[in-house]
Formats: sequence, C-alpha cells, structure tokens
Amino acid sequence: MTLSAPPTLFIFTALECEARALLMALSLKKNNAKHPFSIYRHADIVLTVTGIGRVAMAGGVAYTLALFPLAQSPVMLNIGIAGHKSKALGTLLTATKIIDNSSNKAFYPQFLSNHWTESCELKTVSKPDTRYTFDGLVDMEASAFYEMAVKFSTCELIHCLKIVSDNNHTSIDRINPKRVSEWVASQMDSIQQIMDDLKTLNQPIQTNGLRSFDEIIKKWHFTVTGTIKLKALLNRWQLLSTDCWLSYHSHSFSDGKQLLKKLQSDVENLDVYL
Repeated sequence: MTLSAPPTLFIFTALECEARALLMALSLKKNNAKHPFSIYRHADIVLTVTGIGRVAMAGGVAYTLALFPLAQSPVMLNIGIAGHKSKALGTLLTATKIIDNSSNKAFYPQFLSNHWTESCELKTVSKPDTRYTFDGLVDMEASAFYEMAVKFSTCELIHCLKIVSDNNHTSIDRINPKRVSEWVASQMDSIQQIMDDLKTLNQPIQTNGLRSFDEIIKKWHFTVTGTIKLKALLNRWQLLSTDCWLSYHSHSFSDGKQLLKKLQSDVENLDVYL
C-alpha cells in the first residue's frame, strides 16, 4: 500500500454498507494484501472498515495508522449510522461532544467552521439503546475512534459524522444494508464539503512540516508517551498559529516534562471555539 506520499485523510466505518457509497464516490479500491480489516485507498485517502464496537474500532484505527507511519497530522473521520431520539432518518449530524457510557470519559472535537451540517452530542454504548432516553446521537464506536485518533492527529482535524438510522418512531430492527448505503449516498455532498474544508485546514501542516519537533527532540529527552504528546501539541500549535513556538522559548527548560507543560498552556490559550 505504500505510495510516494502518505495519506492526508483517513475514514473509518464500522460496516461495509456504511462504506459502500464512500467507496464509489471517492473511487477507493480495496488493498488485496492480507489485513485483519478491509482497507481501501485512492490517492491521499484511506478508508478502513473496522467492524462493530469499541474494540474493533480502536484496533482498526491503530492498525491503519501503523501502516502509514509518515502520515503527519492527518484528517480523521468516523462516518456511520447512529440512533437519535427524535431526528428524522437519514439526517446527517456532526458530534460536538462524545461521551463514553462505560467510562464516562468525554471528548470535545474542535470546530473551526460554522457552516457545517447540524450538530449535537453523541453517546457511545456497548449495545443498542432502544429506549431513546438520551437527547442526542447514540452509537457503539465513536468514543473509541476519537480516543485513539487523538494519538495520531489534532482534535481540529478529527470528527464523527453520523447519519440517523433509527429513532423513537422507527425501530432499529428496520435498518437494512441497502437503506444505510442509500442514506450515506444522499449525504455525500455534505460529507465531501466537510472533507474538503478539513483538508484545506490541514494544508499548512502538510506543506511546512512540523516545525520545532526535530530540534526539541535533540535538546530534551521524552518518553514514548511524551513524544506522542509533543507531536500532538505542536500539530495543534501549528494549526492555530503562524508563529514558530520554539522561537518564543529560546531559554532552556530543565527537562522535557517542563517543556510539555509550557507548550500545553500556550496551546490552550490559542484554542478557538465556534
């Protein structure tokens, strides 16, 4: 699967029927090498069908990104179906907050555009919720997707796009693969616009590379976890600022931990919420 340039956009679906319209619209072709997941690619876009549930999704994200170690702060999307208490079937929604029902962890995707489709909170559960007590989206993968994705990119470029497949008027039992594929196909224009916006947002990182990272790694020691955090924070700084962070901090930090603390503080002061 290795090409001259690494992918800039990764899409993850739980089901083949969720992927079908995306495969056609984006001209994605299946990689015939032996993999534990179905992986498709065309140009700078990769799509992985992970299977249902948190474990399958987390595994699919980690495995796919390991195949492309040179992918730098890519756009990462989880696209699929979800239940909603009252929204009409086929409605496309983006997640503003992702709650894991088992751990109570919450994740907050960062929006840098205000003209996307309607949005709401999303809750990830272990089994389908047919009581519809939560006034938002309900799925089985999003929290695992997001928690793993932020290890490889920055939260401005990571989003969950969900199409309503069932509600308190239409049972989950009425979902079938053909309808799912039709719903995704009907929303392709909106999905494509979101992908284009995010790829445009990501161009400065892809063009300029990750400033300061190599210099910092040479000067200060970091654990593996610290290195991942450093790259994620620098990605975010570069996305939100035109300045080189290290140029403002020419003085020496006592260790990598102190540097990370200062960098995180500076990044948080740059956050944009819309």
